[in-house]
Amino acid sequence: MSKFLKLMSVLAIVALIAVPAFAEVQNVKVSGDIDSKMITRNNYDFNNYKTSGADEDTWFMSTTRVQIDADLTDNVATCVRLLNQRDWNVENDAKTDLDLDLSYVKLKEMFYAPLTMTIGRQNIRLGNGLVVGKPNTFTGTAVQASDLSERKSFDAIRATLDYNPLVVDLIMAKITAGTNVGTSKNDDDTNLYGINAAYKFNQYNSEVEAYIITKNARSATLESDKVNVYGVRGSLEPISKLVVNGELAMQNGDYRASGVSLDRSAYAIDLGAAYAIDYKWSPKVALNYIYRSGQKNQGNGGADADVNSASKYKAWDKMYEDQTYGIIANRIFDGNNDGVESNGSTINVMASVVPVQDLTVAVDYYNFMLAQKWKTSDADIRLLNGSNSYYVNANKALGQEVDLSLGYDYTEDVKLGLVAGFFLPGKAFSVQNNDMASTVMADVKVSF
Repeated sequence: MSKFLKLMSVLAIVALIAVPAFAEVQNVKVSGDIDSKMITRNNYDFNNYKTSGADEDTWFMSTTRVQIDADLTDNVATCVRLLNQRDWNVENDAKTDLDLDLSYVKLKEMFYAPLTMTIGRQNIRLGNGLVVGKPNTFTGTAVQASDLSERKSFDAIRATLDYNPLVVDLIMAKITAGTNVGTSKNDDDTNLYGINAAYKFNQYNSEVEAYIITKNARSATLESDKVNVYGVRGSLEPISKLVVNGELAMQNGDYRASGVSLDRSAYAIDLGAAYAIDYKWSPKVALNYIYRSGQKNQGNGGADADVNSASKYKAWDKMYEDQTYGIIANRIFDGNNDGVESNGSTINVMASVVPVQDLTVAVDYYNFMLAQKWKTSDADIRLLNGSNSYYVNANKALGQEVDLSLGYDYTEDVKLGLVAGFFLPGKAFSVQNNDMASTVMADVKVSF
């Protein structure tokens, strides 16, 4: 009996000690999702004869996220989210570990009623994700389909001033950070700074935002890679269910390294319109035009550009964009001056219907043109997507893509998806690389 009393006494003391630690927590929410995909990619080298490796591959990929949100004292909140991304049947530390995806504290009305400070690893997406949306720098979780990664967080400080209907965001993000060893100083950080002001009007569901974003990168061999972006974006609904939007951005800055000295001068244009028709099956159509300026010189910009024939680098630096135009093109043409996210002129037509409840059927058509023809050299070979080499011609016709998709809301928590994409190379590619590429992806996502 005495042992029982001693045990109860110890438990009571522990409880009394623990109570103050949790007394300030007002609310805790646990959420997350599990997303499993089957992916088939065929002929991404545009060569059916397998001269440069296996043409087709099928594999499975899972993404698991668990998030904990806690409201503490008044106007103080925290968020932590863990993430695992892995290809099935791959067991190593890089595949099966849990990565820190989100970890931030949010302080509302900090010193000043309209001011909210968000400090730590957080998602930052400005506007339609043309400039800031996804850092593309994480390497801790390696998967084959890196373009489908859900890692989109920045280590950043964000100050939000809410003067409704005007909202102003100031951001400072550390993209990469070097270290000081002994007395030597390595100035090899990549930093991101910016201000974004958004205003919502009372008429036509319209809004406008303007921004200035700067990326500044340095390394032991890179004296300076500075990109300044000045942009404006707007949208409105002039008549019921017709939404039009547009965005214009300009880039300047400089690139200095290893004898290369280039001034940047690039621009991007996004124009679009979407109309939801008030009829059975809820049909919707959209038309988009996407332009990214390009460079005639071969290479991916910077040190690869031919400084003997160019005083300025005119290819759009894709920065930390988070946009997808064609599920195949988004993977293959994913670099600066590669033809879609940079050095591209794209027309997109989309149509979707809901033939039965909870089922959405959609089709996207893309026509891709180079803004500037690639300069053919080095036996007319160009490296794309960081792995495959392609034989190219001096022609602007990059190719066409059709994406077909089905989306089904099985329950409120479970979504099923099926996507098939087909890309036909254009005259920019030689006969060695002009066969159709395709992909099929089935997806099951559960949210809780």
